[in-house]
Amino acid sequence: MSAETRIRIVIADDHDLFRDGMRAMLSVGGGIVVVGEASDGDGALATTVETRPDVLLLDVEMPGVPVLSTIARVRAESPGTRIVIVTMHRDRVLAGHLLAAGASGFISKSATSSELVDAVRSAAGGIARSGSVPPTPPRSVLSHREREVLKLISDGLSNQMIGQRLSISIGTVKRHNTHIFAKLGASSRTDAVRRARTLGEFADPRP
Repeated sequence: MSAETRIRIVIADDHDLFRDGMRAMLSVGGGIVVVGEASDGDGALATTVETRPDVLLLDVEMPGVPVLSTIARVRAESPGTRIVIVTMHRDRVLAGHLLAAGASGFISKSATSSELVDAVRSAAGGIARSGSVPPTPPRSVLSHREREVLKLISDGLSNQMIGQRLSISIGTVKRHNTHIFAKLGASSRTDAVRRARTLGEFADPRP
């Protein structure tokens, strides 16, 4: 396969060993070349804009800007790049949020070489398109009040303490908890906080 027809890849993951492993796995597929690597969200964007790859393999949990912001900025600044999310979690709720933000697909960190290559080729198959993708600002999954409640949960406050802090009843706090868990697909307070951090819910206020 000629250099002109190779699928060009950027790998973004904060673990050197995992990036090395993905590069080795992709090498067995033929017709795929890694043109850049990054270890955080800012680096993923900068490397993508510089190299204009066909596919960005993006770890869902990296230091720096939240994954939703990275997806939106890549779509705005390198609209020809398809984004494949790399994750340890099989999470339909999170997947739905990321697909809505503009991700093209997902691959598990436990995938085989052939599965990884297939995911890259599948994403790259839809590269050609006319025009550019307009910037899509990442929208918050949670309401303003739900973010307030979850921030206090992350600070270790009980439902009663949260109610006192926000001047709302414990019943209202519990209803907010129910909505937060449902929107994030969370199974516990700790899980809700982790998922919210992944989606950037604790960043600057968003619409």
